Amino acid sequence: MHNISYLKKMALLSFFMVMSFQFLVAQDHTAFFERSSSINKSGMYLLGGWAIANLTLGTYGWINEKGSKMYFHQMNTAWNVVNLAIAGYAMWEMTGINVTGMSPDEMMKQHMRSENLYLINAGLDILYVAGGAWMLHASKSNEKRHDLLKGYGRSVMLQGAFLFAFDLTKFAIQYNNRMDFLNNTKVSFSPTGLSLVIGL
Repeated sequence: MHNISYLKKMALLSFFMVMSFQFLVAQDHTAFFERSSSINKSGMYLLGGWAIANLTLGTYGWINEKGSKMYFHQMNTAWNVVNLAIAGYAMWEMTGINVTGMSPDEMMKQHMRSENLYLINAGLDILYVAGGAWMLHASKSNEKRHDLLKGYGRSVMLQGAFLFAFDLTKFAIQYNNRMDFLNNTKVSFSPTGLSLVIGL
């Protein structure tokens, strides 16, 4: 009877230890995920601000400039309608995330989705810059569409370069955020049980 009572106490203690550990892990992942979300939100504010500035200057230049400069501003305007839509949709999507209802695994998957998206987009941005350079080069031998190709080429190169710097910087920040979290969060075993160590 004594052994059975002892086993029950040990089982109950183990249960509470596991539940406490899971709670600590969830709390730590929540702080990490909130940092990740904050980084993404600041990025969308930056992208939205860039878009609004380009829409304002682009519309003005589209109306008042001529030749290749007019096409340059025209493309800047059109491009940043898309940028503003992306920033707006991303902000709307982030407001719908219920952190309290997410498991630590779901939080990490959501973070990795953002991190990978920044990296993939950085690769696409290189193609944008290359496409703009091609248009700029093609404008030299295309007399009929010289102004259009030159203006569009310069614009696409500018927008692609900005997005490349933006996406690569955000990827690096999110990557460092994840590495800091993983390096500073450790599970340790001791004679008294299981513990979660969170570095500062």
